[in-house]
Amino acid sequence: MSVFGIVCETNPCHNGHKHLITSARKLGADAVVCVMSGNTVQRGEFAIADKYLRAEALLKCGADLVLELPFPWSSSSAEFFARASVYILSKFCDTIIFGSECGSIDTLEKAASLANSAEFKEEYNSRITSGEGSAAVYFDMLGRSSGVKFSSNDLLGIEYIKAIKALSLDLNYKTIKRLGDNYTSLKMSNNTYPSAMSIRKLWQEGNTENIEEYIPTEAVDVYLRAIQSHDITDLSRLDTLLLTFFRTHSGSDFEDIVGASGGLANRICEMSHRAKSAEELLNLVKTKRYTDSGIKRTMLYCMAGVKKEHIEALPCETLLLSANQKGRALLSNRRKLDDLRVCTKPADLTQGQLSNKIDALYTLLRKDILQSDNYIKKSPFIT
Repeated sequence: MSVFGIVCETNPCHNGHKHLITSARKLGADAVVCVMSGNTVQRGEFAIADKYLRAEALLKCGADLVLELPFPWSSSSAEFFARASVYILSKFCDTIIFGSECGSIDTLEKAASLANSAEFKEEYNSRITSGEGSAAVYFDMLGRSSGVKFSSNDLLGIEYIKAIKALSLDLNYKTIKRLGDNYTSLKMSNNTYPSAMSIRKLWQEGNTENIEEYIPTEAVDVYLRAIQSHDITDLSRLDTLLLTFFRTHSGSDFEDIVGASGGLANRICEMSHRAKSAEELLNLVKTKRYTDSGIKRTMLYCMAGVKKEHIEALPCETLLLSANQKGRALLSNRRKLDDLRVCTKPADLTQGQLSNKIDALYTLLRKDILQSDNYIKKSPFIT
């Protein structure tokens, strides 16, 4: 049986995700396993809907098994995000498939080899040390050396390939060309394949009509239920959460936190006294060196206490979020893994302290605030 793996955030699940799952089936997948970010995502943001709801939507769109990519890897840089994701998938899958802007596996393989070269690493580290932004430098160097203009999903694809090779994983990999709007687009210029960012913007503004135009038919009921029961994340509540936390701390409190060195933690704490909202805080802190995503990740790491050893380790356990009959059979066959536990109940996690902290914060970002232990009591969506 051929099992394909997909790394995703589904923030929210849209037609692009359905297209990727369908493509996996057409390429020979007998089963599809998804590793999905938990309640925070790769750019350092809280998800638009909780992990169980998003996992249910994925299952209804054709996935067979959905496992959590836990925090802090769910909100780490592309390197550690990819490394943890493919490691989990390698325990269940023979092939991973991902979308990319270039749509060429040969191009991505060449870029991965280039990024692994000593010369590339030396120049990259030199430019970062001089104060340039890491993402900008990476894109510039890859583009200049290869003659290809790479984008966000290309970069993740490159990191998946690098991680598979670095960890010597027995995984094949395939890519399909990403469809629709650019991931940063805030306009619904392509109603079939809009960016997830534009969907989130609509929902945060209260515009939740006609979602059947851009959400897969199978998942529409999941998100309508969430909207009607106020289960969509209210990001405006971040204002009080972030400002309260950083106004009551100083930069010296975060000396051992990943990403907080070099004066960033000091800058965040200082600017929190001037800012009146989370957005204003981000704008006050942002510089050429500190990008939006980097700042947001650092804020999450400070609140949860993420240290270097946390981010550099590989996951030793993952949480089951949803499964159908085929997914349950796959899980049963591969459940007894020496180096990766699959837990059905959050309370059974032995190293879930960081995820539990983030989940407890996430309970505050609802119109109807939840109890802090809400996600400890959750059960997977099973069909």
